[in-house]
Amino acid sequence: MKVQPAVFLDRDGTLNEDRGYVTTLDEFVLLPGVCEGIARLNECGFLVIVVTNQSAIARGFMTEKDLLRIHEHFAEQLHEAGAHVNGWYVCPHHPDDGCACRKPRPGMIHQAVKDFDLDASRCFFVGDKVSDLQAAQASGVEGILVTTSPYAKQAKLAHQEGVLPIAYIADSFSQAIEWMIQDSRKMS
Repeated sequence: MKVQPAVFLDRDGTLNEDRGYVTTLDEFVLLPGVCEGIARLNECGFLVIVVTNQSAIARGFMTEKDLLRIHEHFAEQLHEAGAHVNGWYVCPHHPDDGCACRKPRPGMIHQAVKDFDLDASRCFFVGDKVSDLQAAQASGVEGILVTTSPYAKQAKLAHQEGVLPIAYIADSFSQAIEWMIQDSRKMS
Protein backbone atom coordinates (compact mmCIF):
# COMPACT_ATOMS: atom_id res chain seq x y z
CA MET A 1 0.00 0.00 0.00
CA LYS A 2 1.33 3.40 -1.01
CA VAL A 3 1.75 6.16 1.51
CA GLN A 4 1.42 8.69 -1.30
CA PRO A 5 -1.59 10.92 -0.73
CA ALA A 6 -4.27 11.19 -3.38
CA VAL A 7 -7.00 13.67 -4.15
CA PHE A 8 -10.26 12.60 -5.75
CA LEU A 9 -11.93 15.42 -7.64
CA ASP A 10 -15.52 15.70 -8.73
CA ARG A 11 -15.76 17.32 -12.16
CA ASP A 12 -18.92 19.36 -12.82
CA GLY A 13 -19.31 22.17 -10.29
CA THR A 14 -15.87 21.53 -8.78
CA LEU A 15 -13.47 21.80 -11.73
CA ASN A 16 -15.74 23.28 -14.37
CA GLU A 17 -18.99 25.20 -14.49
CA ASP A 18 -21.97 22.93 -13.88
CA ARG A 19 -24.39 23.62 -16.71
CA GLY A 20 -26.64 20.63 -16.12
CA TYR A 21 -25.14 18.39 -18.76
CA VAL A 22 -21.76 19.36 -20.18
CA THR A 23 -21.79 17.58 -23.54
CA THR A 24 -19.58 19.71 -25.81
CA LEU A 25 -16.22 21.45 -25.66
CA ASP A 26 -18.00 24.82 -25.76
CA GLU A 27 -19.92 23.93 -22.60
CA PHE A 28 -16.77 22.82 -20.75
CA VAL A 29 -15.56 25.96 -18.95
CA LEU A 30 -12.99 25.54 -16.20
CA LEU A 31 -13.44 27.39 -12.93
CA PRO A 32 -10.74 29.87 -11.87
CA GLY A 33 -7.53 28.40 -10.47
CA VAL A 34 -8.22 24.78 -11.43
CA CYS A 35 -5.18 24.15 -13.64
CA GLU A 36 -2.88 25.95 -11.21
CA GLY A 37 -4.38 24.07 -8.26
CA ILE A 38 -3.88 20.68 -9.90
CA ALA A 39 -0.31 21.67 -10.81
CA ARG A 40 0.27 22.53 -7.15
CA LEU A 41 -1.07 19.12 -6.08
CA ASN A 42 1.23 17.44 -8.62
CA GLU A 43 4.22 19.42 -7.30
CA CYS A 44 3.42 18.36 -3.73
CA GLY A 45 3.35 14.67 -4.66
CA PHE A 46 -0.40 14.03 -4.68
CA LEU A 47 -2.00 11.64 -7.12
CA VAL A 48 -4.92 13.43 -8.78
CA ILE A 49 -7.94 11.35 -9.74
CA VAL A 50 -11.15 12.65 -11.32
CA VAL A 51 -14.32 10.81 -10.26
CA THR A 52 -17.43 11.90 -12.16
CA ASN A 53 -21.03 10.89 -12.77
CA GLN A 54 -21.89 11.38 -16.45
CA SER A 55 -25.44 10.13 -16.93
CA ALA A 56 -25.68 12.23 -20.10
CA ILE A 57 -24.21 9.15 -21.82
CA ALA A 58 -27.00 6.83 -20.62
CA ARG A 59 -29.59 9.51 -21.42
CA GLY A 60 -28.32 9.73 -25.01
CA PHE A 61 -27.23 13.38 -24.74
CA MET A 62 -23.64 12.47 -25.58
CA THR A 63 -21.48 9.48 -26.42
CA GLU A 64 -18.46 8.08 -24.61
CA LYS A 65 -16.41 9.46 -27.51
CA ASP A 66 -17.82 12.95 -26.83
CA LEU A 67 -16.82 12.61 -23.17
CA LEU A 68 -13.34 11.44 -24.12
CA ARG A 69 -12.96 14.50 -26.36
CA ILE A 70 -13.88 16.78 -23.43
CA HIS A 71 -11.43 15.03 -21.11
CA GLU A 72 -8.65 15.15 -23.72
CA HIS A 73 -9.28 18.90 -24.10
CA PHE A 74 -9.09 19.29 -20.31
CA ALA A 75 -5.86 17.25 -20.22
CA GLU A 76 -4.36 19.59 -22.86
CA GLN A 77 -5.28 22.62 -20.75
CA LEU A 78 -3.67 20.97 -17.73
CA HIS A 79 -0.54 20.10 -19.71
CA GLU A 80 -0.16 23.74 -20.76
CA ALA A 81 -0.20 24.65 -17.05
CA GLY A 82 2.34 21.95 -16.17
CA ALA A 83 -0.29 19.74 -14.56
CA HIS A 84 -1.81 16.32 -15.10
CA VAL A 85 -4.49 13.95 -13.85
CA ASN A 86 -3.34 10.44 -12.90
CA GLY A 87 -6.69 8.71 -13.33
CA TRP A 88 -10.18 9.23 -14.72
CA TYR A 89 -13.16 7.29 -13.34
CA VAL A 90 -16.53 7.83 -14.99
CA CYS A 91 -19.97 6.45 -14.19
CA PRO A 92 -21.90 6.60 -17.49
CA HIS A 93 -25.04 5.02 -16.01
CA HIS A 94 -28.51 6.44 -15.47
CA PRO A 95 -29.32 7.25 -11.81
CA ASP A 96 -32.05 4.58 -11.83
CA ASP A 97 -29.68 1.80 -12.99
CA GLY A 98 -28.57 0.96 -9.44
CA CYS A 99 -24.91 0.55 -10.39
CA ALA A 100 -22.17 0.45 -7.74
CA CYS A 101 -20.12 3.20 -9.35
CA ARG A 102 -22.50 6.16 -9.36
CA LYS A 103 -21.88 8.62 -6.53
CA PRO A 104 -23.00 8.64 -3.72
CA ARG A 105 -21.95 4.98 -3.90
CA PRO A 106 -18.21 4.59 -3.41
CA GLY A 107 -17.52 2.20 -6.30
CA MET A 108 -15.31 4.51 -8.37
CA ILE A 109 -13.29 5.54 -5.32
CA HIS A 110 -12.87 1.93 -4.19
CA GLN A 111 -11.71 0.97 -7.69
CA ALA A 112 -9.17 3.80 -7.78
CA VAL A 113 -7.88 2.92 -4.29
CA LYS A 114 -7.37 -0.64 -5.53
CA ASP A 115 -5.88 0.38 -8.91
CA PHE A 116 -3.38 2.79 -7.36
CA ASP A 117 -2.80 0.75 -4.16
CA LEU A 118 -3.76 3.70 -1.95
CA ASP A 119 -4.43 4.12 1.74
CA ALA A 120 -7.88 5.75 1.82
CA SER A 121 -7.08 7.41 5.14
CA ARG A 122 -4.43 9.48 3.32
CA CYS A 123 -6.82 10.63 0.62
CA PHE A 124 -9.16 13.57 0.13
CA PHE A 125 -12.26 14.09 -1.98
CA VAL A 126 -13.15 17.57 -3.24
CA GLY A 127 -16.71 18.08 -4.41
CA ASP A 128 -19.63 20.48 -4.48
CA LYS A 129 -22.59 18.14 -3.92
CA VAL A 130 -24.02 15.98 -1.15
CA SER A 131 -23.44 12.88 -3.31
CA ASP A 132 -19.71 13.68 -3.55
CA LEU A 133 -19.31 13.94 0.18
CA GLN A 134 -21.44 10.85 0.81
CA ALA A 135 -19.14 8.91 -1.54
CA ALA A 136 -16.13 10.23 0.37
CA GLN A 137 -17.65 9.19 3.68
CA ALA A 138 -18.59 5.72 2.39
CA SER A 139 -15.04 5.13 1.19
CA GLY A 140 -13.19 6.40 4.27
CA VAL A 141 -11.79 9.45 2.49
CA GLU A 142 -11.82 12.97 3.96
CA GLY A 143 -14.47 15.08 2.25
CA ILE A 144 -13.92 18.71 1.33
CA LEU A 145 -16.77 20.89 0.14
CA VAL A 146 -16.11 23.66 -2.36
CA THR A 147 -18.86 26.24 -2.48
CA THR A 148 -18.38 26.82 -6.20
CA SER A 149 -21.87 25.79 -7.30
CA PRO A 150 -25.45 26.28 -6.09
CA TYR A 151 -25.52 22.61 -5.02
CA ALA A 152 -23.03 23.34 -2.24
CA LYS A 153 -25.73 25.01 -0.13
CA GLN A 154 -27.50 21.68 0.34
CA ALA A 155 -24.27 19.95 1.38
CA LYS A 156 -23.40 22.76 3.78
CA LEU A 157 -26.85 22.51 5.38
CA ALA A 158 -26.54 18.72 5.74
CA HIS A 159 -23.18 19.25 7.45
CA GLN A 160 -24.62 21.87 9.82
CA GLU A 161 -27.42 19.44 10.72
CA GLY A 162 -24.80 16.84 11.62
CA VAL A 163 -25.75 14.31 8.93
CA LEU A 164 -22.83 14.86 6.54
CA PRO A 165 -19.24 14.93 7.79
CA ILE A 166 -17.07 17.47 6.00
CA ALA A 167 -13.42 17.96 6.94
CA TYR A 168 -13.22 21.44 5.44
CA ILE A 169 -15.42 23.93 3.59
CA ALA A 170 -13.59 26.02 0.98
CA ASP A 171 -14.81 29.05 -0.91
CA SER A 172 -12.63 28.18 -3.92
CA PHE A 173 -10.75 25.29 -5.45
CA SER A 174 -7.45 27.03 -4.63
CA GLN A 175 -8.42 27.34 -0.97
CA ALA A 176 -9.26 23.62 -0.84
CA ILE A 177 -5.88 22.77 -2.38
CA GLU A 178 -3.93 24.78 0.18
CA TRP A 179 -5.88 23.23 3.07
CA MET A 180 -5.19 19.69 1.80
CA ILE A 181 -1.50 20.39 1.41
CA GLN A 182 -1.29 21.72 4.97
CA ASP A 183 -3.40 18.87 6.37
CA SER A 184 -1.36 16.19 4.57
CA ARG A 185 1.81 17.56 6.15
CA LYS A 186 0.27 16.84 9.55
CA MET A 187 -0.21 13.21 8.47
CA SER A 188 3.48 12.77 7.61
